[in-house]
Parts: sequence; C-alpha cells; structure tokens
Amino acid sequence: MAGEKAQRLRKEADDAITATIRDLQETHGLRHLYGQRLDLSDNSPDWFLKKLLKREGLAPPLVEQGKDVDAAQQAAEAIVERLRRRRAWLVQPEARCTPEMARTFNQARLEALAEYREALHNLNRAIRDFNLAAPAPLHRRGVIADAALTRAEQEIAPLPETAHGANDETRPRRLTLWPRPRKRP
Repeated sequence: MAGEKAQRLRKEADDAITATIRDLQETHGLRHLYGQRLDLSDNSPDWFLKKLLKREGLAPPLVEQGKDVDAAQQAAEAIVERLRRRRAWLVQPEARCTPEMARTFNQARLEALAEYREALHNLNRAIRDFNLAAPAPLHRRGVIADAALTRAEQEIAPLPETAHGANDETRPRRLTLWPRPRKRP
C-alpha cells in the first residue's frame, strides 16, 4: 500500500513537472537558457553567495583592492602613453610643428611628467596597502618612481624650439604627388 502511494505521488510529480516544462516551452519562458551550460564546478557550501556576488559585479575585498591597484597602474601608464602619442604626432611632417606648438608641447610635457610622478606615488601607496592585506604569494612589487620617471623623460624628449620649425624631423617637407620626369640624355 505504501509502495503504491509512493509510485502514485512520483507519477503525479513527474506529470506536474512535464506540464510545467511544456507550458514554459510554449510561452518561451526558457528561451534565455537555451545554449547555456550549467556551471556545476563549484560545490562549496557558499556557492550561491559567490554566484550572487559575481552576478552583481562584486568581489571579496582583497580582489577589489587588487582592481584598485590595476586601475592606478593603468592611470599612470595612460599619462605617459598620451604624451608619447602627442610627441609622435608632432614629429611627423604632416603636423607642421611650429615653434609655438613646440613650446606648448614642452610645457605640457613638464606638467604631464609631474602628474606622472604623482600617479606613481599613488600607485606605490595602493601597492603598499594591498601588500599589507594580501598573503605573501599575492604581493606585488612597487614601482621605483625615480627610475620610471627618468625613463619617461628620456623616451619623450622635449621638442627643440627653432626658428624654422620644431626640429628637422618635424619641418614640413615638400610633398611629391607624382615623380618628376627624368631628362633624357
């Protein structure tokens, strides 16, 4: 008697599940799940909490602090990259760099290098704070600010402010649209 009742309850549950799935398929209620695999790799007790935090874009404090270090490093690198691109443009013949443009670049270069020094100090502070909280295998090395600043100063040299253009590299050259005909002997 108990076995028959259990079989009947199981059959009713299976029928209810089948009916629910059929209704969801007809109303396209499961469309967002098609083609997605189930992630069953995490079998820890707090799997739901981890999944919820990940879905909301949050992470444990140590990971968030690591993201802050990465953001500070990218901000420092962006300053140098922006200055590098500007100088590369000004030395091209198409830029037709004037002495005024060279003076403006040199002043902006000094300001950007000062900003870079401050960004490196902020980066080192962020790395220090991260290393205080992180276990030893996750520690990050600090940046030697003076060496990085010297490298940037050497790589991105100031433009000379000459009378006929910023420098010989940037002086406008005569553009040749087609080759000149050669004289025949």
